Order: sequence, then structure tokens, then C-alpha cells
Amino acid sequence: MPDTASRAEVMVIKAAPAAERRLSTSRLVSLGLLLAAACLLPFSLSPFVVFQFTQVLVYSMALLGLNMLTGYNGQISLGHGAFFALGAYTTAIMIDRWHVPYGWTLPVAGILDGRLAGHRPLQAEGAVGAAAEP
Repeated sequence: MPDTASRAEVMVIKAAPAAERRLSTSRLVSLGLLLAAACLLPFSLSPFVVFQFTQVLVYSMALLGLNMLTGYNGQISLGHGAFFALGAYTTAIMIDRWHVPYGWTLPVAGILDGRLAGHRPLQAEGAVGAAAEP
């Protein structure tokens, strides 16, 4: 029988001292300056460059969500691509064909996304429901 006391000692994770967890003053000043520069950047750049930065932020949010699932859990996800594609397609159609302002397309795309892609898996119960969700 393995020694449980030694196993428990191995699993103890030591927390960093409070002094190491706090941000130093120089880091806080650097973060404040970076945040101020990021807030002033859209006023000094052309609309196209602001659009490009916005696209980078949108894709980075999608990739961070995918990285949380695949990197930490080791699962593959086709659901992320399906939700992202369906929301983007809905937004593009509403802007291009119906001339709806961009801000109004986001809630509609989210509702449609949840209704089309998330409705059926939520009706399933048990292990089938858990496996069917993206």
C-alpha cells in the first residue's frame, strides 16, 4: 500500500509571498501609460488602421477561447468555428443586404447563433447532451 502521507506532501503547492504577487510601481506606471496610449491611438490613426487593430483584437479573443479549450483541456473543437462563422455570416448579411448598423447586428447574431447551433444539444439529456455540445 503506498504511503499516503508522502503523496500528500508532494501535492502541496506553495503560494508566492504577498510581496512577489503585488505589482511594482514601475509596472503599474507602465501599464497605465500603455492603457492611455491604447485609448488615444484611435484618434491619431486612420480609420482603416483602427479597423485592422479591431480585427486583430476580435481574432485574438476567438483564439484565446479556442486555446483555453484545446490547450488546457486537450479537446478539439469544431463548435468554436461554427459559432464564429455563423455569427460572422449573420452580421455580414445584415450589414450588406439590409443596411443594419453594426451595433444592432451583434445581439441578433448572438441570438440566432444560440438558437440554431445550441438549441438541439440543450434538448438532449445525460451523456449524449454533454457530448453533443460544441
